[in-house]
Amino acid sequence: MVIYYGQLKRLDSGRTDTLVEIEVGPVEAGKRVHRLVRQLLPGVPLSGIYKMIRTGRVKRNGKKAKSEDVVQLGDTIRLYIAEADYEQVSKPVKKFAGVSTDIDVVYEDNEILIVNKPVGLLTHGAEGEYKDTLVNRVLAYLHSRNELQKSVFTPSPVNRLDRNTSGLVIFSKTGETTRTLAEEIRSHHVDKWYIALVKGPIRESGEIRTNLTRVNDARTRVSRTGKESVTKYFPILSRGNTTLVRIQLVSGRTHQIRAHFSHIGHPLVGDVKYGGGSPVKEGNAIHQWLHAITIQLPDGREFHAPLPDAFVAKLRELGYSDKDLDKLH
Repeated sequence: MVIYYGQLKRLDSGRTDTLVEIEVGPVEAGKRVHRLVRQLLPGVPLSGIYKMIRTGRVKRNGKKAKSEDVVQLGDTIRLYIAEADYEQVSKPVKKFAGVSTDIDVVYEDNEILIVNKPVGLLTHGAEGEYKDTLVNRVLAYLHSRNELQKSVFTPSPVNRLDRNTSGLVIFSKTGETTRTLAEEIRSHHVDKWYIALVKGPIRESGEIRTNLTRVNDARTRVSRTGKESVTKYFPILSRGNTTLVRIQLVSGRTHQIRAHFSHIGHPLVGDVKYGGGSPVKEGNAIHQWLHAITIQLPDGREFHAPLPDAFVAKLRELGYSDKDLDKLH
């Protein structure tokens, strides 16, 4: 028997309602029932989804579903909905109109998409800025290739970068991949490497281990009561009053690298928020020199994103040569 996971099928329900059925596949597995139904029927408000579930119009394996149920691989989900209503509310919501699909794809397969994020672009939406984000660009890109219509799972990033940090971000395309990668990141089995330009000479490799606390949306600080955070660093070479450093991010707190290097007296060049001097202006972006250059997955696959042209130009301005830059590889 051929099983078409994740595809809606119209059946004869033997009643006045339309019967819609989906067999849960790897992409959908792990979702709660109300989230799955919401994606199957994007035109129905959440309150309407809860009402459908409450009144027994959503069945899981032949039994009345509960909103908090987590669907499993092979489950059969059936929805009962009036014919006219189904035609209206199952239409895809036009949410990507005008959203750029300009992304730098480093790698893509059926489970993950890895992109090289530019400086100045938010990973997720923030207050007052929801449309032009890396997440929306990726979704618009996938939507343009009809990939979102094939599944009820919405691809999402499993790591994130600050607006003013460039480099590699991993998007998962299935629920199972999301859970697996999230656990591998939590257990430190995904290696994440950065290149930073910091103030002052650093002669020896080291490790920064402190507790970090979020002060507010704009700043993180070292504290006694925060979460333990670990950053390893390896100086590549110095020019003038700066050092080019390779960094391994062991934990992954917000602004961790920036707060840690400020703490040891070597703030990132251009990081005005953490004592790095005058900010760097590039177009509409104001940023520090920090780039997520390499990610290695537990299966041994390794992905790289070259330094942005502006970063390379800054290094040359400071006296770093092409021979120096070869040491990054």
